[in-house]
Amino acid sequence: MHRTDQWQSLVGETVEVRLDGEVYCIGLVDAAMHDASGLWIAAEGAFERKFIDAASGFEVWTCLYPRSRWDGTALSGTLPETADISEHIPSNQESNPHI
Repeated sequence: MHRTDQWQSLVGETVEVRLDGEVYCIGLVDAAMHDASGLWIAAEGAFERKFIDAASGFEVWTCLYPRSRWDGTALSGTLPETADISEHIPSNQESNPHI
């Protein structure tokens, strides 16, 4: 996991929220402020929905790849190389030569 300040990109992700170096909560981000000033952790079971305010000293940690704080794109070298996958799907004649 790594700390991120790109909170606006975390909607739908499970994150770990820390305060003063201690785990405050772990949960699913169901909404975030566009300026990354806060986010909401979805309600779960008996726990109510929580607002996490960046100005209060909360840190958000994620397993997502790191993103540049300046342009919102992935930092170079942080994403795995994509494989070139090609698949051959046989035509009807190849799969059944009696047609």
